[in-house]
Amino acid sequence: MADKDLQKLRQVLREAVAAAKASRMQVREMERELGIGHGSLYRLLDGDLDLRVRHLLGFARLLGIPPTDFFELGCPNAMSGAKRRLADWIGQPSGQAAAPTAASLSLEQLKELIRSTVREELEQQSATPERSRRSRR
Repeated sequence: MADKDLQKLRQVLREAVAAAKASRMQVREMERELGIGHGSLYRLLDGDLDLRVRHLLGFARLLGIPPTDFFELGCPNAMSGAKRRLADWIGQPSGQAAAPTAASLSLEQLKELIRSTVREELEQQSATPERSRRSRR
């Protein structure tokens, strides 16, 4: 992950912690939920401690949000550079929903989905008159 993305991700996490504190959640309670030692939260947010996936999952659980929200807000360069979804490569893991909802797609991904769907429809429509003319003869 690029340093710039990691800095932005840490900033988003700091804002999330501030929001949690504003809702009366204590820092010690957050540290306990994240499985980190007392006094470690700000070291984690400042980059003195490595940020791990388990920390992101813990933050998401604490706030009641999907973990992907952190990546969408905190790593805009990485997100905008993506050309595919993981499911495009490996398919859907068993026991999970078949397709992402529009709400789970980034704006660019949604635009690309719309463009490709329109292209396919236009291609089908342009091929259809050709077939129907042949069948009339």
